[in-house]
Amino acid sequence: MMRRAELTLLLVLFLISIPSYGQKTQHFYNIDTEITVEGTIQEIIMEPRYKDTSPFLVILLEEEKTQKLYQVEVSPVWFFDQDFYKGENLKVKGSFYSSDGKSLNIIAREVQSRGETLFLRDKHGFPNWRGGKGQMKKRGKGKGKFY
Repeated sequence: MMRRAELTLLLVLFLISIPSYGQKTQHFYNIDTEITVEGTIQEIIMEPRYKDTSPFLVILLEEEKTQKLYQVEVSPVWFFDQDFYKGENLKVKGSFYSSDGKSLNIIAREVQSRGETLFLRDKHGFPNWRGGKGQMKKRGKGKGKFY
């Protein structure tokens, strides 16, 4: 009887772990790791980042001073209605992380371009798109626009 309970528990644990297999590790905004980077857009990517969500706008940004290449996670593509282009200069403020000790990643909170600032997250790092597309109008916030 005990053996059967152990096998059942192992089976349940195995089945729970299957949905996360092969997915990217989720990273969360940490205000203690905020940095500001100025640089030039090298590439613009739209890719899935989190399970069951819209693709995210991701920018490869080369820092002017060091020529380091940062992968900047901006927002879900539906939230953002501004066009960027390769070669454009940006100033990004956000939470830095490195998942493998080598990669340079930033979860953007603010993006400055063409003299204007796009506020993607509040001062605590919570995304302005939380609640989905329909919640934006209810909170009085517009789509990802510059101010």
